[in-house]
Amino acid sequence: MINNNDKRPVGIFDSGVGGLTVAKEIRQLLPNESIIYVGDTARVPYGSKDPETLFNYGKEIIDFMLTHNVKAVVFACGTSSANTFDRLQEQFPDLPLVDVLRPGVAECVKLAEQNPSIRLGIIATAATINSGLFAKLLEQESPGTILHSRPCPLFASMVEAGLANDKNNPLLHFVAETYLADLRGQIDALVLGCTHYPLLTDILANILGNIQFINLAAATAHKTKNCLASRNGLNENNHAPEKNFFVSGSKEVFKKTAQAIFNENCEPQKIQW
Repeated sequence: MINNNDKRPVGIFDSGVGGLTVAKEIRQLLPNESIIYVGDTARVPYGSKDPETLFNYGKEIIDFMLTHNVKAVVFACGTSSANTFDRLQEQFPDLPLVDVLRPGVAECVKLAEQNPSIRLGIIATAATINSGLFAKLLEQESPGTILHSRPCPLFASMVEAGLANDKNNPLLHFVAETYLADLRGQIDALVLGCTHYPLLTDILANILGNIQFINLAAATAHKTKNCLASRNGLNENNHAPEKNFFVSGSKEVFKKTAQAIFNENCEPQKIQW
């Protein structure tokens, strides 16, 4: 059992910079919590990897986080959430784990309860879509809800390359148009099933029009808070929380994106597997 006012950090990991959108929401909702963030930038993208490889990556990252005495780990990665979450829960039964897909499903269920005829879409990596997990969970919780699933395999790599920093990038617009133009007018809300994708909402809105975006980050932050609270693990002391960032690959794009998201300098440390 985690103790009250536990000052140990919350671990957050992703294949790269996308999970920073989750880290930002957690920092805003839980300002007293320290965080350790791992961006596995040397092995991005995760969306083209097989489940066994993803499991090994996740285990390696969680083992690293445990050397920093984390009290919980957040999978800020849709691909890892879809393909490894259940197995890693079995691997680390005493460690609270939070994924991004199940909170996203819960948000979709709320929308469907408010509007039973709502037409939903989800975009994600190929590995997330091919797992079928999101669609399966949504059907279990809200049978008959319309869901259009669309893999967008290049988006995460393009964000990692820094292209999302240029809202008018013609290549990014071309790829987004190719992936999604046929969904225009077919959906009312879109699940951003990869945590890189909130960095693309301006471009997505230009293509899809006036739709609602379901950002997994905010829902995951609330799930993290509830997870810690249920174990008496919220740190309610008003202290100066720490944030530490680790990357396995290049620091430069990560630093630039992290600074844009947090509006402060975020100097990552290099980690080698």
